Amino acid sequence: MPLLDTVRNLAPYLQSWLEYQRDLARVPGVQVAVRVGGELAASFALGVVSEATGQQLTPQHLFRIASHSKTFTATAIFQLAEAGTLRLDDLAGHWLPELAGSPAAGLTVRALLGHQSGINRDGADSDYWQQLHDFPDRDTLISLCRTEAVFLPNQFFKYSNMGYSLLGLIIEAASGQTYEDYIAAHITGPLALTNLGPELPPEREPELAAGHSGRLAGNDTRWVLPSSDTRAMAAATGFYGTAADVTAYLAAHALGRDGLLTDASKRLMQRRESEIRRPVTRWYGLGFFVEEIGGRTVVGHSGGFPGHTTQSWLDPESGLAVSVLTNCLGGPATEWATNLIKLIDLAVNAPQQKTADAPGFDLDTFTGRFATNWGAFDVVNLGGRLVSLTPQGDPAMSATELSVVDADTLMPEPEAGFGAVGEPFRFQRTAASDIEWVRQGGGRAWPITAYRQRVGLDPLA
Repeated sequence: MPLLDTVRNLAPYLQSWLEYQRDLARVPGVQVAVRVGGELAASFALGVVSEATGQQLTPQHLFRIASHSKTFTATAIFQLAEAGTLRLDDLAGHWLPELAGSPAAGLTVRALLGHQSGINRDGADSDYWQQLHDFPDRDTLISLCRTEAVFLPNQFFKYSNMGYSLLGLIIEAASGQTYEDYIAAHITGPLALTNLGPELPPEREPELAAGHSGRLAGNDTRWVLPSSDTRAMAAATGFYGTAADVTAYLAAHALGRDGLLTDASKRLMQRRESEIRRPVTRWYGLGFFVEEIGGRTVVGHSGGFPGHTTQSWLDPESGLAVSVLTNCLGGPATEWATNLIKLIDLAVNAPQQKTADAPGFDLDTFTGRFATNWGAFDVVNLGGRLVSLTPQGDPAMSATELSVVDADTLMPEPEAGFGAVGEPFRFQRTAASDIEWVRQGGGRAWPITAYRQRVGLDPLA
């Protein structure tokens, strides 16, 4: 089955799978989009705009996507390089005379793009991230960037919002346009993306999903955080958008797609420029993180803003793009976006079934979410085969292939393990053929709604 059709068929389960985790993690809201080759294959929103109002979140609500901004800034730099307007080895001081006499004047555009400049991350006073004062204006930004570098250029990968803010000023100097006007004329405009931009207009504030605080303890109540204008730092962290528009933008970075850049520029942006070893080994290109997820090499970016945590990925070869936007600090957007790709791949990369299903049975009559005192598991139809998995974490780690024996029995593929491996799933059905319970490994599990009623828990909303 083509990837696009697989994702479209899987979309209802993607939503169910993520809602279980959103609810368990007490994340107020999450917005998700998945595209394949530019086609929107799944789009949904779960939870609320604001815990204070309880308003339902929709796919049309806007999020602050923060450091996704760096991908737009890098794209603009490469467009200007392709046009011959600037070069990657140009010095920052060439375009920004105000830096004269400071170490920052000698930094190359390429070093700034790859976070190899050694410049400080957020300036000497970065309490704007805690909303204790405004984000820097242009003069304050230049002043913060004139200080001594932390490292020599190209000594270490050192993530820097200051560096990308300078790139925004360089784009303005080289193009003769404001950063906002350049993005509208050369990126969001040509792609016809109206829910994506470098700084949230005041008139669109009512469309913004409210940002929520993090939690220091499990029973802490989140509070709603005010909105912020990023001013001179829009090129590093100011962007807003919807998951659908983010994936449409990322899809234009797939190889072979026209509209933004040549494939030569894309390959340079997306190749491994820097290796980062803490907390785990990962790579950064020139504006994109580069990761391995299963057998895919993906590029993308995370984003952290007061009240919002976000992550988007693109497989440049297949055109699969995934965006997960949460409206709280500490929202596990990176984990969820990564595991959505793994779940999609679990549906795409079906192993050779050792035991054929008995013919004539509807696979969907076995599916559902089942609960015990120990937790929940799903039986799901993944692209025409049945799989049991836990709706948390890496789906491949808990997936067990199942084959149909008869109308009331599924048999797991034989394997070594500590659980009830190799023992059949036996279904008890009502007179109407609904599942009353399923027994596997000797223990019964009930459909989750029935289990909650059985133990006196309130129904799920």
